[in-house]
Amino acid sequence: MTNDSNVDVWLRPRRSLLWSGILIFIIVPIPILAMLITLGLPSGSWLVSAITEALVIVLFFVGLYLLRTTYVVISADHFTERGFFRRPVVTPISEVKSMVLAQTFSSSSSETLPQLILRNARGERILRMRGVFWTEESMRQAATAIGTPLEEPAEPLTSKQFFELYSGTAYWFENRRSLAIGVIVLIGLACIGIVLGLMVLLGLPIVA
Repeated sequence: MTNDSNVDVWLRPRRSLLWSGILIFIIVPIPILAMLITLGLPSGSWLVSAITEALVIVLFFVGLYLLRTTYVVISADHFTERGFFRRPVVTPISEVKSMVLAQTFSSSSSETLPQLILRNARGERILRMRGVFWTEESMRQAATAIGTPLEEPAEPLTSKQFFELYSGTAYWFENRRSLAIGVIVLIGLACIGIVLGLMVLLGLPIVA
């Protein structure tokens, strides 16, 4: 069974992601770089901070653009997915042989998030919509538009149970705790390094 409507179903990520990103951008990097520019005015070295701030703003708007152009569109006989870092991928609806909408526990709390996965005849992931980025309402819209029978586990699943039951649906970076910790540490060190580097370039004292 496929979507018989002539009207495409357009689905986009949670709007709260956009506002959260804007809020973090306003609260964290902008005040820090503005302070460094102000402190660098007497020595005339403010230009370094100004250039850095311009680069941060450019990166922010690139991320904003990528988020705004992320979507899933379902037509009568195919659906198109454009991920955050991916080009649009078109898949015939006839390839969807099973759909699962499961509630999974968040790794950091007892709260659950929905996940929708579409798989082909070989059990391979065709599409996965995670509750971090998509609402359950949009997942159910996708399931209704595609029309394949929907499986819904009665009880919430842990991440381990989810990936064991539906093998092949994990992304390369999932279920790798050491990798996640390493990435977080590297990002933190990079941020500290950038701030300290700017302070050195501006001739500001670094208090140990």
